[in-house]
Amino acid sequence: MDVLDAIRNRRSHRAFLDRPVEREKIETILDAAHWAPSPANSQPWEFVVVTGKRARRRLYELSEEAKRSGRIEVRGFSYVRPMPAELETPEDAAKSVRNYPLGFLAKVPVIFGIVGLPLAAIRQASFQETRDAYKYSCGAVIQNMLLTCEALGLGSLWFTFFDPELAPRYLQVDRGKHLVAMVLAGYPAAAPKPPGRQPLKTKVRWIE
Repeated sequence: MDVLDAIRNRRSHRAFLDRPVEREKIETILDAAHWAPSPANSQPWEFVVVTGKRARRRLYELSEEAKRSGRIEVRGFSYVRPMPAELETPEDAAKSVRNYPLGFLAKVPVIFGIVGLPLAAIRQASFQETRDAYKYSCGAVIQNMLLTCEALGLGSLWFTFFDPELAPRYLQVDRGKHLVAMVLAGYPAAAPKPPGRQPLKTKVRWIE
């Protein structure tokens, strides 16, 4: 699949078939992730691969508990509705979080935990420590994974709706490391509609 086709066709999936993902495809996704760019080739990432039904169920339960207890941060949270763009109020956002269904988390065949390594921060030519470099690198990792899933005929989801303390503890993420996000992957049960995009011309400035 052409990379531009993968970029344009990729969707966020929340419905998956009850069908295991082949080990070969899982390893292909991990290999693509590991080839992501990073400052000074620091490679500040690790991965946790969750395929067991009991473990997936537990991650679902932890996210539900976090939603009920309010441990998932919602202040300042907003997202864009289909065009024309209209931002929600914080109150609307909080309600959206409370009503967000999470059942797919227990059903998706594979959950990848993307673990960032803050201690791998590097010093650039200015000798100023880039403390957030690992986060940017993990973003590149996640994009590689999402596009690889699309190329392999899998649905995927960039998932951050989890308890920031209990989920990393359950996944045995060492202290000093950061569970940046999860990537969910499986054979899609539905074809989501294309998401809205604001006009590109409103996002670009040319300097000639």
